[in-house]
Amino acid sequence: MKLKYPPQEINVEERKDGTLILSSPLKLEESEINIHSRFKKTCDEFPHNVWLAEREDNIWKELTYETAYNYINSISQYLVNVNLNQNRGIMILSGNSVDHGLLNVAGLCSGIPVSPISVAYSLMSSDYAKLKHCFELVSPGLIYVEDGVIFEKALENLPLDNISVVCSRNPSSKYKMELFKDVLSTSIEINLSKLYSSVKPEYVAKYLFTSGSTGMPKGVINTQKMLCVNMQQAQQVRPQDLGETVIVDWLPWNHTMGGNHSFNGIFWNGGTMYIDGGKPVPALFPKTVENLKKISPTYYTSVPAGLAMLLEYLKGDELLRKSFFKNLVYVGYGGASLPPEVWNGIRDLAKETNGKDLELVCGWGATETSPLATSTYFTLDKPGNIGLPIPGMKIKMVPVGNKMELRLKGPNVTPGYLKREDLTKKAFDDEGYYLIGDAGRLVDKNDPSRGIDFDGRVVENFKLLTGTWVDVGSLRLAVVNSCAPLFQDGLVTGHDKNYLGFLAWPNIEACKKFIGNETLDYIEIVKHPLLRKEIIRKIILHNKNFPGSSTKIKKVILMETPPSFDDNEITDKGYVNQSSALAVRDNLVSLLYEESENNDEVIVVS
Repeated sequence: MKLKYPPQEINVEERKDGTLILSSPLKLEESEINIHSRFKKTCDEFPHNVWLAEREDNIWKELTYETAYNYINSISQYLVNVNLNQNRGIMILSGNSVDHGLLNVAGLCSGIPVSPISVAYSLMSSDYAKLKHCFELVSPGLIYVEDGVIFEKALENLPLDNISVVCSRNPSSKYKMELFKDVLSTSIEINLSKLYSSVKPEYVAKYLFTSGSTGMPKGVINTQKMLCVNMQQAQQVRPQDLGETVIVDWLPWNHTMGGNHSFNGIFWNGGTMYIDGGKPVPALFPKTVENLKKISPTYYTSVPAGLAMLLEYLKGDELLRKSFFKNLVYVGYGGASLPPEVWNGIRDLAKETNGKDLELVCGWGATETSPLATSTYFTLDKPGNIGLPIPGMKIKMVPVGNKMELRLKGPNVTPGYLKREDLTKKAFDDEGYYLIGDAGRLVDKNDPSRGIDFDGRVVENFKLLTGTWVDVGSLRLAVVNSCAPLFQDGLVTGHDKNYLGFLAWPNIEACKKFIGNETLDYIEIVKHPLLRKEIIRKIILHNKNFPGSSTKIKKVILMETPPSFDDNEITDKGYVNQSSALAVRDNLVSLLYEESENNDEVIVVS
């Protein structure tokens, strides 16, 4: 299906130092004044449309907009009753659900900040440090958990005096917990229309916490204006005449892509979201497949790793193919570059299944940009293009070494970080552009309207194919320490890949001592079987101590040549330049990700 887009145009200002300022000639139209304004319009226009649905025992529990609005009125009254306000908001510790969605929108409509927190902070932590950190920053007046018993230990680590705790099921006997079903029956006592209309654009709508790969999570301020403007920007560049909107979506609501772009986008258009209990991991992805066999989406959005996993299932399941492609207009992705084999594979299967050309669209941005900053509102011929700036957004491309750093300014950009003026100051340049840390290059310098190709990070950190951030600096040190004294330094690999690898410079003297032969030369050392066996042992131990996908090393290569000043592998300060060294040793990086595991240079850990 050939999609209809707005004109593919761009304004470009070039400065003497080579800096480019890109902006859209499309005028940003007036946005809603607050979230309630749009939600109410949708409920009035599409009262009988299903808004949210979730599976319970193989049956979809559906909630219409009309019913949802009545529930939200009751929840809003309850929020007033427990004295919530702009300084005393809501923390949601559970994952996506209908109840989560209702509470979220009620908070947004009532002008009460909502802070959805990663479930892992509560259920996969031994010290609850990140949960406690978020709690201290937010100072909530209400905490919601789906299951009171499951979240009991997490709650034990929080000071709950004068804080309301609400659960959907299994209230804990240790705490006073209000059941969500009782909240839904709260009697209306105040003029809610007056409350909703009092919510100003500058009010905080959400605090969204970044992943905290480089330390404790940062609370990104999302205002009502940011969210409303970003939805208006998205509306102006989204494919036109899409018709009915139905999605099956797993993206977590504590992240900006799921919680802002997908979630808000559904009710902005009167669409239906079927909440997918699956995830792009082997144990849970069959749930996604089952859901997609039952529900045919009109568009589908996921991270590249999720699309890669879906492709493998599509290849071998005719029923899945027929259901998935039946009503599908386009596939969207973000978070990392989509491998060409996945891009082409999905398009080929779509053509084979229903005879139609399927478009893939990409958006790019950050939690700090609500999230959309660029979009491919034109037909792509290959992956990697992140599109053009959306209306109202300016992108400054600044020469930094051999890259062009991307910086962002617009009404959808955050005013800063909660209670961290120091981080806020560092996040913007002297012209007020947000420093996202990514790099890009024009697809065609002679025709900038063709878009921007993503060009990695200006800084060292990168994302795996799953979209998970990798803290290169701390991981490099951890691996060197885990393998002490055998490694001198190294390079972390894995950008847009499924797993991490490590290119290591051996500590020659230490390796000689370990092997017990002082006469060996460099090449003999890196190929010695005793050394390789010991490295495997040490990396296995490292992986036990650091089991996450952002810290676990799967393959290692011992480099046969030391880092070079001439090739800019070592900076003037004496440390290894990760990006330059990886570029110089690109052939070794490729070896780490070859499917064959018979290469003698590669040490396979798992």
